[in-house]
Amino acid sequence: MVKILSNAELDESKLKQLEEKGVEFKYVSNKEDLTEDLLKDVDVFNTYGGNLKEDMVELLQSVKWINVMSAGVDNIPESLYKNKIITNVSGIHKIPMAEYTIGLLLAHYKKLYEAYDNQKNKKWDYKLTGGELYGKTAIILGTGEIGKELARLLKAFHVKVIGFNTSGREVEYFDETESIDNVKNRLSEADFVVSILPSTKKTRGSVDIDFFKHMNDEAVFVNIGRGDLIEDETLKHVLDKKLISHLILDVFNDEPLDKDAFIYEYDNVTITPHGSARTNRYTERALDMFLDNLENYLNDEELFNVVSYEKGY
Repeated sequence: MVKILSNAELDESKLKQLEEKGVEFKYVSNKEDLTEDLLKDVDVFNTYGGNLKEDMVELLQSVKWINVMSAGVDNIPESLYKNKIITNVSGIHKIPMAEYTIGLLLAHYKKLYEAYDNQKNKKWDYKLTGGELYGKTAIILGTGEIGKELARLLKAFHVKVIGFNTSGREVEYFDETESIDNVKNRLSEADFVVSILPSTKKTRGSVDIDFFKHMNDEAVFVNIGRGDLIEDETLKHVLDKKLISHLILDVFNDEPLDKDAFIYEYDNVTITPHGSARTNRYTERALDMFLDNLENYLNDEELFNVVSYEKGY
């Protein structure tokens, strides 16, 4: 009998699905409860990923498959990949993260923050005039499921969408795609740039001052990928010099941001607390994907969303 240990609790309907599959399931909420005795016969470990540190390597020796209920796996130790399959739930984030990006861009261009400030101050400013997404050009760094969904939605606003990925391969919903090595040659065309890049050796710190200097000075930069894409010194320089019009940032090098963080001092940035993927349907979607993959596991079929340590995703 396949034994599953999970940090995520399942509702009655999903527990019934597991019962029908003939597997043994146990839910443990706290890392402190993950003992050697509990884990010694476990085949599958389902987790949100925060507990996958070096001190867990020995405890998870017997585990054959680790499913991480997030997309980011950049903090998982290399040693955990030995003799194990690690999967994530990449793909469930596409709806909330695409909606987030559209929402924040509309809020910026339509000047909704200014309108809200006016409301609080009981000020009627008829001259407040917003812009449009219509006819703009977007560059999206990362053409996976999230990038594709964002490109699909942007087409409804008649936005030209240029995507950048590792190979330059064509991807549905993008007007053009190129290798990310060529991105600086096209940055001046973009009204806004959205990064959905993961944290890898190649991406960390890759958006540097020179990157922003290649952008249109009226452009907007949105980061919903990983905070270490941009070094703090770069962010400070871009904000100080106002190299571009505005930044929308959901991810940062140090999270949570300290209340004294330098970035709070600027008005040409919008800050959200790493929440672009979080909705009330997150766990539901993640568990559904896990159960779909479990069906493959039980039938000795190939698992999807298998993570490569070398690639970092």
